[in-house]
Amino acid sequence: MCGRFVQLGPVAVYAAMFDIEGRHDALACRYNVAPTQSVMACREQNGRRELQPLRWGLVPQWSKGPDSRYRMINARAETVHQQPAYRGPFRSRRCLIPAEAFYEWRPVPGGKQPYAIRMKSRAPFVFAGLWDSWAAPDGAQLETCALIVTDANALLRPIHDRMPVILAPELWDRWLDSGFRDIEALRGMLAPYDEAEMEAFQISRRVNSPANDGAELLEPVDVG
Repeated sequence: MCGRFVQLGPVAVYAAMFDIEGRHDALACRYNVAPTQSVMACREQNGRRELQPLRWGLVPQWSKGPDSRYRMINARAETVHQQPAYRGPFRSRRCLIPAEAFYEWRPVPGGKQPYAIRMKSRAPFVFAGLWDSWAAPDGAQLETCALIVTDANALLRPIHDRMPVILAPELWDRWLDSGFRDIEALRGMLAPYDEAEMEAFQISRRVNSPANDGAELLEPVDVG
């Protein structure tokens, strides 16, 4: 699974990545994005792309609303087209979620050791995401999202058996196109990313707490 990641922005950088024009407010650097927090995502509405904050943890439009017992932050690539919560968004409500790094934890004696994973180039990359909109009884809209996860690549496998789906730029247009509903073609995009372009390193256990958020969380540490 993927339970934490990094969004540094600014929003103008993400807008340029997705060819979105117009004025864009600044985004505070966030080194420890956690479930239930807002994340910046790119989606297509009425033929136009937009950057929109979405609450991380999908709330299906047909559900009774947010439920703290079930945090649907990750959808499995193998079953995303079948699960009731995800199959509708997978058909027509897909989004792209930019990031600079994500975190995973490896079991070690005495606990778990966190790792940061990012591109060797340090450039932002993009997760494959889904979004949905739930209407409260008073008419208020809650817009939420989930990341899709797949099997780990060779770099991640010693740390964790799953990793978020990272989409190469040539797949972004098709992924965002709500009119494209070829399920098998979409499923074919949900493959592990090329490990040759990525790096992973040990970081401080301070990242374990969502209350900690700062550049020091991305600093490599030597734990022996």
